Amino acid sequence: MLDHLPRTSVGFKFLSQISLILIKGVGCQNIKSHDYIWDGKSRKDYFWHDKQRKDNHCLLQYTLSGEGEIEVKGNVYKLREGDAFLVDIPSDHCYRLPNSSSEWEVIYIEFSKEAVSLFHKIYNIKGHIIHLERDCGIVKSLINIYEIAVEDKLKDIYQNSKYAYELIMDLISYFSDESKNKILPSKIELGKKFIDENYNKPIGLEDITEYVNLSKYHFSREFEKEMGITPGKYLTKVRIEKAIDLLIFSKTINIEEIAKEIGFNCGNYFSKVFKKTIGISPLEFRNNNISYDINRIFFDK
Repeated sequence: MLDHLPRTSVGFKFLSQISLILIKGVGCQNIKSHDYIWDGKSRKDYFWHDKQRKDNHCLLQYTLSGEGEIEVKGNVYKLREGDAFLVDIPSDHCYRLPNSSSEWEVIYIEFSKEAVSLFHKIYNIKGHIIHLERDCGIVKSLINIYEIAVEDKLKDIYQNSKYAYELIMDLISYFSDESKNKILPSKIELGKKFIDENYNKPIGLEDITEYVNLSKYHFSREFEKEMGITPGKYLTKVRIEKAIDLLIFSKTINIEEIAKEIGFNCGNYFSKVFKKTIGISPLEFRNNNISYDINRIFFDK
């Protein structure tokens, strides 16, 4: 792969009133000059202090070989074969060929500003730095997009958007699955298990931290670091997931009874939390989901 193609870049410009996530550009470079420095706060393609920022976009850059470096919010990360970074542009980052490296071969893809919220979802799950083996499906998709772009096979805005969405969604799905299956530190696993088993009781952060024998601050910080969500939000997530099951599959149970089943003191408070989380009231949700024999529920963090 890639050996038969030039190391170049391809940009796309579209005139459309439809708001879609689009590929703005894709490229492959073998960087050998130490003048290669991209500062995320002083790039020429936008004005950092201008509220009407120009050319906002998102960048995924994958290391094919050699070694590069990126600094994100003061933290410096080495980027070796298989490492990639994701950033918004503009933002507080700077990537470069460090003095310790003689070359850095990369393949990159730029997405339109509509991808920002989805990029932030990946940051919440995994952070800005990720590792992907060369033979994984996501890297193969990235290389395929580069190949068809160089060969001028991306013909219209809809095909472009299709490839953009697919790649980003594959990233989110890949790291969501990874985060679900990773081994948690014992205290965090213990706290998670306590929530999972006691969500139907009037528990709070104090009860959880007393059970795991950690301070509230330390446990909350470490839990969010590992799970990508605070203990309180995770408790709410578990309760709402259980409520959704009851609303859909237990037609005779009323809102007050559901509230008690999942650890809330009263139906009114449960309804407020449910609407804030899901966007509609429990009754609206139940009524919207009565026309299907089988319902599949996907709950986002």
